[in-house]
Amino acid sequence: MDIKEILKPTHFNKLLIILAIVVVLVFVFTLGVFVGHEKARFSGDWGENYYRNIMGPGGPGGFGMMNFGRPGSNSRSGLGQIIKIDTDGLIIKDQANVEKSVLVNDKTVIIRDNQNIKITDLKIDDKVIIIGRPNDRGQIEPKLIRILPAELPAL
Repeated sequence: MDIKEILKPTHFNKLLIILAIVVVLVFVFTLGVFVGHEKARFSGDWGENYYRNIMGPGGPGGFGMMNFGRPGSNSRSGLGQIIKIDTDGLIIKDQANVEKSVLVNDKTVIIRDNQNIKITDLKIDDKVIIIGRPNDRGQIEPKLIRILPAELPAL
């Protein structure tokens, strides 16, 4: 059989082309559904943990405990005082007494006096500025933690 004869436009070849296009379209649609599902899952998980990790006690189910007079909170960063240090993160308390959970990983840069330090060099009551992004559990995953000088006024 000659290659030119196989490639001749026939109804079977047209059907194969249409079938291939349909398969590609189904794949693209499925990929879009998957991406949308992941975005919705992230938003849902982040929302469920928002009040607990960012705004403090209260939140959905604890309506009466929420403090509506407290200033807004930024879920991507934090300015506060370290109140707890673990091997994988820390808890800071900001000026409004809101506790924020911070997960530290090997990509996190921690700077004190223009020098890189490790999480083991941090101390309770250190004043810090944290810049990062929230994860799906409402915790901050920082890219940078900057230790402020001790002579700053209390937060």
